[in-house]
Amino acid sequence: MRFTFIKIPRHRRFQYDPIYYNPEKEKQKERERRIRQEMGMPVEEEEDGRAYAERIRGGMRRRIKSHFEVTRSERKKSNLRLIIILILLIALFYYLLNSAYDWYEKFLM
Repeated sequence: MRFTFIKIPRHRRFQYDPIYYNPEKEKQKERERRIRQEMGMPVEEEEDGRAYAERIRGGMRRRIKSHFEVTRSERKKSNLRLIIILILLIALFYYLLNSAYDWYEKFLM
């Protein structure tokens, strides 16, 4: 039997069951659903749940879009602040450099 002072954890296994996704089949089902709606035929229950998922997805897209629009305006404000700070720093640097030159001329020349 082996004794250790430090216990090293075993690696964790990730159990992933791949799901096959066929975009062509999804497009075909969507076309069939739209045609049934246009013709006035009843839509299957399973597809009705899909409409709910589409509404959720659309809501998320709107929220994400509005989030990025807010971020753009904040970015513009931030850039403006950065420019103002840089101008102030350059003015301060110029003032210090000019006063140091005056001091150098007064005492060393």
